[in-house]
Amino acid sequence: MPAGSLKAVPIPSRSTNKEILEGIQGAHTIISQLNSSRSITKLKLNNNRLGDDGVSALFTFLKSPAASRHRSTISEIHLNDNGIGCRGLRDIADYVDGNEVVLKILWLANNKLGPDIDVLAQFATTVNHSRLEFLSLTGNHNLGDAIVETFFRHLRAPRLRELHINAMGLTARCASGLAEWISSGHNGGACSLHTLKCSGNNLGIKGVCEVIHAIEMGNWSLMNVEVYANQITCTEIPNDNSSIQQAGRLSSSETEVSWKDAERSLHRVLHRRNAYWKRQVEMEALNLLKYSRALIFQSKASLPSVDQQPSSNLTSESFPFHNLPVELRLQILAILAPSLSCAQRTRIYDYAADPSTLPPLLPRLRRDIGGCVADPSRALGASVGFTLYSSGGCAEGKCMGAGNSLVCLLDAERTKFLEAVGCRAYEP
Repeated sequence: MPAGSLKAVPIPSRSTNKEILEGIQGAHTIISQLNSSRSITKLKLNNNRLGDDGVSALFTFLKSPAASRHRSTISEIHLNDNGIGCRGLRDIADYVDGNEVVLKILWLANNKLGPDIDVLAQFATTVNHSRLEFLSLTGNHNLGDAIVETFFRHLRAPRLRELHINAMGLTARCASGLAEWISSGHNGGACSLHTLKCSGNNLGIKGVCEVIHAIEMGNWSLMNVEVYANQITCTEIPNDNSSIQQAGRLSSSETEVSWKDAERSLHRVLHRRNAYWKRQVEMEALNLLKYSRALIFQSKASLPSVDQQPSSNLTSESFPFHNLPVELRLQILAILAPSLSCAQRTRIYDYAADPSTLPPLLPRLRRDIGGCVADPSRALGASVGFTLYSSGGCAEGKCMGAGNSLVCLLDAERTKFLEAVGCRAYEP
């Protein structure tokens, strides 16, 4: 395997693996390169034959003191098509649960994961405590309905934003369980995903409709849901569910109409409802922070200190707003964000009143400099290093040109704030 595939770069390496890494020997090859590398950001090890033995050796090393510098830098691990089973998944779970681990993206597609109840429960629990934002289990056919019946039943991962469970052999039997988990996203419950990909399974028309209905009734965070190629034949329909049997006996024209209706319903709830309220909540949260920061801090500053004698004209000279009871002041501020829930507004008030959340005074705050890296195509003459934008901001909210290879730092700070106060989705 060429060293470029383990290089610490901010974008995925384009090099290809010509040498197949197999078992423990393949893991030792990776470990030797990790030992000789100062910093690694991504491990891309797809289409090898590491298996459980190789994965166990690799993650045992990653958990050891010798790999401590890598645990705080590796944000992506790709292990698609490596013949990994439940024993390997247990070792991966042990690594993901580490406090020093900054892993955000984990690919485990097209492996040999099985329906081991204990391992799936352990993995779900470690995902709950991890920093994972993306997880792919696509193509693990042996899991089947167990992924819903066991893994989802234990999954409470507020940081997880995207989940792939395509082509896993899910049947109509697990549709109600999947729908129940999706609707648990109501008011910050188990499901806080933005993207769910569940194509190429056997949920059937009724199963897909159950999923869509669950989103309509109890999920405001999902923005992208894929449930393509989920039709089932009559022979695949459970005998103990007459309603699903009836759905399976629809003619081809009736089936086409049903799928079109389901697709329209899904588009309506995701793009017309959830996306609209997401934009509204984020805009109001940022607006509320701006005024809360000024008024709450001003209110605290106007109070006399312990050793200061109260002035007789303090009340008359201060802004009348600050003389109101705290409850009434907060109620007035709430008018600026009518779409936010009480819990969301309270979290913003607490954030605004905390001095530790204030931005640093250095470097100097200026409207024309946002700390963004200049687009090299427009920074003529800057042959060495990078320059800062002095005007115009970032192209379409991004830095480094149309390729969006680097997220704008201002947008990153806004996202960090919205995550901290739980205002990435509407809360009824």
